Amino acid sequence: MRLNKIYASKGFKNIEFVDGLNVILGEIVDKGDKNKDTHNLGKTSLINVIDFCLLKKLDKDNFLKKHPKVFKGHVFYLEILLNDGKYLLIKRSVEKSSKISFKSSAVKVTGFPLVVDWDEDEVSFSKAKTILSRFLDFDILAGDNFRAGLSYFLRNQYDYRDVFQLAKFVGKHKDWKPIIFDLLGFDGKVLFKKYELEDEKQSLLEAIHQIEEQKVVDTKEIDKLKGILEIKKEEKRLAEAQVDNFNFYHQDKQVNEELLEKLDAQISSYNSLRYNLTSEIEKIGAVLGNQLPSFDVDAMQELYGQVQIYFPKDLLRQYSDLQEFNVQISTERQKYLSKGLTDCKNELIEVEKSLQELEARKSVSISVLKDKDSYEKFKYYQKELAKAESEIARIEERLEGVEKVHGLEDLIAEKNVAIEKSVKSVKDVVGRGNDFYKEIRKNFHWIVKTVLGAPAVISIPLNSEGNVDFNADVQNQSDLEVTAEGQGTTYKKMLCIAFDLAVLITYSQHSFYRFVYHDGCLEGLDDRKKLNFIALVRDVCKKYGLQYILTIIDSDLPHDEHGKIVVFPDNEVVLRLYDKDESGTLFGESF
Repeated sequence: MRLNKIYASKGFKNIEFVDGLNVILGEIVDKGDKNKDTHNLGKTSLINVIDFCLLKKLDKDNFLKKHPKVFKGHVFYLEILLNDGKYLLIKRSVEKSSKISFKSSAVKVTGFPLVVDWDEDEVSFSKAKTILSRFLDFDILAGDNFRAGLSYFLRNQYDYRDVFQLAKFVGKHKDWKPIIFDLLGFDGKVLFKKYELEDEKQSLLEAIHQIEEQKVVDTKEIDKLKGILEIKKEEKRLAEAQVDNFNFYHQDKQVNEELLEKLDAQISSYNSLRYNLTSEIEKIGAVLGNQLPSFDVDAMQELYGQVQIYFPKDLLRQYSDLQEFNVQISTERQKYLSKGLTDCKNELIEVEKSLQELEARKSVSISVLKDKDSYEKFKYYQKELAKAESEIARIEERLEGVEKVHGLEDLIAEKNVAIEKSVKSVKDVVGRGNDFYKEIRKNFHWIVKTVLGAPAVISIPLNSEGNVDFNADVQNQSDLEVTAEGQGTTYKKMLCIAFDLAVLITYSQHSFYRFVYHDGCLEGLDDRKKLNFIALVRDVCKKYGLQYILTIIDSDLPHDEHGKIVVFPDNEVVLRLYDKDESGTLFGESF
């Protein structure tokens, strides 16, 4: 499948693509204007429009969605050349993005079709995916999975950071690694199954954590809980039988025992505590009521003068120091006594409250014992029976939680077994390899070697847990060890490009994508490498029937060995954008 033509109902530079190399050129017209930027001409936006026509969901972050006034009334048309030699025209509007139309034809569209007899007119988004999948008829990433690998052939500036993990794949590994597995000729379902099992295991672990967070279960106490439950059920059975027969002997006996052995003992204990607290409060209050001791030095000095006795200055200083020390000690003591008084009063309040509750229970119990009315006794014991049932229900709930945790743990054990089998399957699949994988690695190495002059290799290392990684590395010429060159921005970009081309070359005889769009692929590359790459692309496109689309600004055009700018011929430049004014942008206006 290749791109043939893309145009819009208004405000868009219509483009007709060609076989082989297609260049979208951004030209700097006014180099003296520092406020202009050739990176805002629309080279990258074109990728998004193509992706939109190929049924990408229109989310809130898409520039078409973010500027509704600018794109009001915009209808886009994309004509593609199918692998069976027929043409398919796809129509999709921004305002009605969930309605898509299709028209199949043996010949390409000529002119602007104001009226088209659509084969499928404004079908739903989900149905459109099925229809487009049927027209594409891929045997690589077949069925509705046709979009899974599309982003590797529509790389924007943010997709060169990693060869395999595109910018949009910021989530779990299962969202993109199975796709790469498929592209490399393996069965992506094998890897996807492993990630699914691990997700299911994680969900079970989280479910156990939630149960334990509720603090209703301790798996170590299951036998103890079962014993308590048996006792409570026996108490309930006996109480039910006695209530049904209006026989309150055992209940009366239990209340009498509680009254004599428990309530009275507790009340006596609290009374003693109340007496002690009251006494303590009185003692502290008496101490706090006394004034701080004082010593009138002036009066003593006057008395000594009256009786004409000498009063030494040292003695005066000692008395003053003694008085100050005594005041400090007394003040500190009062502070601690005040705190103790507050604590005693607060504790006395709690004791009084407990005594009131115990006295109330005692009053109710006595009234029940003295009450000769069986119906009143029945009501009382019915409440007690309800309490027992509630306690049983609470214990059963805790046991249910324990049993649920045990059930989840059993499921986790089963998942672990399934994960181990899945890990073995992944290792076996990678270990066996496949012809597609070998061919992709060979083509990848050849592309990097031709452009950069260094060998490169794709590999799939696995760790002990069976997790796969995908590596693409540049190697030394001599010992073939991995070098740091592949980590540089420029070389990393070329590795991304080489991977995409290697996949397309490998599957060129199959029903799959036969085009690739690389945005700004030559930026930062050495001129000699640029010339190597352009020559390689032309050769590859001709040999394998591929279509290569690149965007470049004129300042990135390569120079030959004589320092002369190497320009692309007019038949390869399918679109020229410039920064002179807004008319030079893809949509003819800025937004």
